[in-house]
Amino acid sequence: MTIDTYGMKFAKLYRRWIGHDLADHGPDLGSFRPGFYEGLRREDEPVVWGFIEENYLLRYRDFLRIEFEWSADGLWRIPFPGSVGIGEYRSPADYGMPGPLAARLHAWQANLDTRDPTAEPEDEDFDYEASDAEGLEIAKQVKLFLGDDYYVDYYVEFRPFREIVLREGGAVELEVPAFITDLAR
Repeated sequence: MTIDTYGMKFAKLYRRWIGHDLADHGPDLGSFRPGFYEGLRREDEPVVWGFIEENYLLRYRDFLRIEFEWSADGLWRIPFPGSVGIGEYRSPADYGMPGPLAARLHAWQANLDTRDPTAEPEDEDFDYEASDAEGLEIAKQVKLFLGDDYYVDYYVEFRPFREIVLREGGAVELEVPAFITDLAR
């Protein structure tokens, strides 16, 4: 199958997006497609990608995500908003983050590392709700520090593409853009 990328500014990222993030390998192999893309028709994929290019890829200097991964710092560079892949590990020092913010990010990550990875379905002694709230607050602080030039989101399992933006001196988390969810219905 050939993919028409004529007129796209980020054709290589588009191919990655439809080849990985939107991959639907059939009922036997499962799907990597995030829930908010489940109903997206193939003919609408270039339209959504155009929206991503214009509203995100051409607007932001870099794309960052706060997300837990065992024995890491919890800060990741992602290729585009909504990506299901973690991307490239980043250190708070790479962005000149102040010591207290970097320490808070490290403490959140270290706390998550204390869970029992063999617990099924989850470690009952771990406060997941408090940890998720702390992760979101850290992501908001990262956005406040980095400002409008950077895309920042906080990833909780199966909840990508929830951008954190600056509004009235604070940081807030947005829902998946309505343009995308409306097309995916």
